[in-house]
Amino acid sequence: MVSYEMDLQEKRNPKTNKRLFFILCVLLIVLPVVVGVLVWNFTKCEADDSHNNEGITESNRGGEGTTTDTPVVSTTHPEWEIWKNLRLPDYIKPVHYDITLYPDFYEEDKGWFYGNETVEIKISRNTSYILIHINYLNVTRTELFDNVTGDSIPIQDSFHYEPNQFWVIKTKTPVENGTVVNLVLSFDGSLTRAIVGFYKSTYTDSKSGAKRYLASSKFEPVDARRAFPCFDEPNIKAEYTVSLIHKPEYIALSNMPNSTTEWPGNTDLQTTQFERSVKMSTYLVCFIVCDFDYKETVDKNGIKVRVYAAPDRIDQAQYALEVANHTISLYTELFNVTYPLPKLDMIAIPDFISGAMEHWGLITYREVNMLYDEREASSNNKQRCTLVIAHEMAHMWFGNIVTMDWWDDLWLNEGFASFVEYIGAESIQPDWDMMQQFVVDENQPVMVTDAGTSSHPIVVDVEKPSQITEVFDSISYSKGSAVIRMLEVTMGHNTFFEGVKKYLDKYRFSNAKTDDLWAELGTVTPSLPVKSMMDTWTRQMGFPYIKIYAKNRMIIAEQHRFLAQSSMSYNDSESPFRYKWYVPLNYITSTNNETSQIEWMYLNNTQFSSSMDFEATDDAWIKFNHGGTGYYRVLYPDWLWQRFGNLLDRNGPTILPDADRAGLIDDAFNLARGGYLNYSVALDITKYLHRDDDHLPWDSARMGITYIQNMLSGGAFGLWREYILSKSKPVMKRLGWEDKGGHLKKLMRNNLIELTCGYGDEDCIENAVSRFRNWIDNGTYIPPNLRSYVYKYGMQAQGGPNEWDKMWDKYVNETVPQEKIKLLYGLSRTKTKWLLERFLEYAMDDSKVRGQDFFTVITYIGRNPVGHSLVWDWIRENWLSLVKKFEITHRYLGRMVPTIVSNFNTEFQLQQVQAFFDLYPEAGAGARGRVQAIESIKRNIVWVNQYKGIIEQWLENTLQSS
Repeated sequence: MVSYEMDLQEKRNPKTNKRLFFILCVLLIVLPVVVGVLVWNFTKCEADDSHNNEGITESNRGGEGTTTDTPVVSTTHPEWEIWKNLRLPDYIKPVHYDITLYPDFYEEDKGWFYGNETVEIKISRNTSYILIHINYLNVTRTELFDNVTGDSIPIQDSFHYEPNQFWVIKTKTPVENGTVVNLVLSFDGSLTRAIVGFYKSTYTDSKSGAKRYLASSKFEPVDARRAFPCFDEPNIKAEYTVSLIHKPEYIALSNMPNSTTEWPGNTDLQTTQFERSVKMSTYLVCFIVCDFDYKETVDKNGIKVRVYAAPDRIDQAQYALEVANHTISLYTELFNVTYPLPKLDMIAIPDFISGAMEHWGLITYREVNMLYDEREASSNNKQRCTLVIAHEMAHMWFGNIVTMDWWDDLWLNEGFASFVEYIGAESIQPDWDMMQQFVVDENQPVMVTDAGTSSHPIVVDVEKPSQITEVFDSISYSKGSAVIRMLEVTMGHNTFFEGVKKYLDKYRFSNAKTDDLWAELGTVTPSLPVKSMMDTWTRQMGFPYIKIYAKNRMIIAEQHRFLAQSSMSYNDSESPFRYKWYVPLNYITSTNNETSQIEWMYLNNTQFSSSMDFEATDDAWIKFNHGGTGYYRVLYPDWLWQRFGNLLDRNGPTILPDADRAGLIDDAFNLARGGYLNYSVALDITKYLHRDDDHLPWDSARMGITYIQNMLSGGAFGLWREYILSKSKPVMKRLGWEDKGGHLKKLMRNNLIELTCGYGDEDCIENAVSRFRNWIDNGTYIPPNLRSYVYKYGMQAQGGPNEWDKMWDKYVNETVPQEKIKLLYGLSRTKTKWLLERFLEYAMDDSKVRGQDFFTVITYIGRNPVGHSLVWDWIRENWLSLVKKFEITHRYLGRMVPTIVSNFNTEFQLQQVQAFFDLYPEAGAGARGRVQAIESIKRNIVWVNQYKGIIEQWLENTLQSS
């Protein structure tokens, strides 16, 4: 059927295709001789009609001008000003794109691409206007033809409306309802403007020393329009036939399988044509031309799976191949929906702005998230690779087969994939306890963000590009995954995925909204009001804390909105549910600590009887949110908190499962931080920690410990240091520095080294420095699980110019991506200020530090006590340069300042931040982050004033009595 439709279209419009072929032939014959300049002149002359060149000048060629992020108006405009509407009209729909691209990137000074396309468009209302998205493209030819007759449709005008990134075509007479037209466009653009859209990447082959180049793409959310004119909205799906022209020694990749032939009339070039695709959104299209090698396998359902990487790194792709092969089969069974493409490729790109991108049939990764070398990468690196690959594989169903209708439902893609990645990882590595790690890695961190009044609902209004970019945040990913997991546990695994299959089947190759998911899940659990329940979690920000009263055999549970500070004010009428939730309140007890029971809170409070008399025995307890599967906190009465603390300290950690201890600790720290629980009660829970040899409770404790560490100073910090070392050192002694034990023990060792060395334990630091010295002087091997901490504390103690330069040389020559990141971390930890200043200069130079790693370097330097004020001053001095380099809509630029200032806790620092925001009011993708940053600093100031003295007194009493 696909081949027939391709042939039919070619027969319907022979005039258009012959002309297109002629232009490309001439264009590509002259390219090897004059590579670019003559091509520009040629295409410019070929399309030198007044309507084709309006809005395009030499001054903004290649997008050198700026694009405002704010539309001129937000109201709905009539057809004669339709380009002033932000969204595309719904009566102009693409059916098929036929795209040919030639990227010229093969030399250092080359970085331009040229394209032609024919877009088959169905018109469902009489109209004189056709709109299509472009951004930083030069459109050099615009023609319109009737798809059936092949006749030309006269164009009166065409122009670029930059505020909304539209190329507008006005016809001389209206195109009638029901007409199918072919829009023919020629265009060109820069490959070097940014590492989004269609762009040039580089790498150095470690075996030959040669610098190599490739062209790759990254379109989500709104950057396909940088590569080709398109209808760049997720709910506008079409089919694609792609041809990429390239040199014979290179390969071309796209979403579908391909065939490569010699370019007619020019033996120096080849054309790779890809099969016509399934229907998909523009952001899932991908183009790559490279000289990479690959490994391949075939999954049990006959799908060819390949992994691509630079030739000198292809051996590092073997683990990714194994994970991909496993998860494609696993998800096919889990969703009970067949993977619909004939192949699945994955490729590690040297320059990649995101962690990975789920292009259908061609998943792209930052190298650090796909490549894995067992000798050089840590257990944490391996876990990260596993999760990222499992996440992207989940998108082949959730996101690609069914796509969210608009970016306000982004969480349907990202939240679901962020949940399913843990199922995938746990299936691959059962001994990692991934579903328990989910509690600490997803639930707990995002609750800190979601506790502020500047958070946002999971389903959130987004329109302009900066808002779309901004919503790729922890609420969409981590909170989205947390509430999905809560629902899956509530419904039961098999029932939940039965509903998922119905959803995927019903909206296959189409788009859906959040309510569509709830409707299908509701059909398999008619007794559970899925939509009513889940609307309370997705359509209002925040979450509840459950206040527990227990007396004799009666339990009373009240729900209240949890805020980062209990004194914060809010208007409950802002929420359609007045900040009440449907809460599945599950629990275990001291008489049954394995099987949980459940009580429901339907936007209200509840009470129920218990089998235990809590006043009759000192050992009776009830623990809510068993396994951390609920997205809420629990506030027990003080006597029950004290009972938990006493039992843990007396009987050891085994009275509660790992995830429940982790949840208890996290709730205690955050309830005390917010003013709901006395800090002395909360800190009493930590007294047992020197007895706990399990990863999850320590991982939760580390987050609470770190916040207090960041807030304390002077004598109070000295006492805090003494107390934390009294808990961490005994555990660290039992663990030891040898890189042994299971996966979770190795992760735990990382946390304990960080706490013990970080709080200045002499033995710990001496151990790290000794290893650092042997490595820097003699090249002695350091196990990868220890490297980050050896580099950090070694450089911190002895990182002068000589050591820094040696580490920098190792970074420059390193080919293992995870090791390069560890070396960047080590470089950031020197106490020598001028070396940090040099490092900031290096970070701005893409030839020294890849642009993708810039924000990593800034964050690392900002975490160095010596570098924190330095990097804050540097950001303020260089803000305009940073905006020019990355653009104001760049989400990592938007998050940079909030990340650096989030632990500020003085009025002076607050004034500095506010003054900076006032000086540069255009926030772009950082708008919400700025509000959150100010709110966080204000909360920190209150915390220091209210709790520093209380904690200091508790520490004095506790240390004296120990």
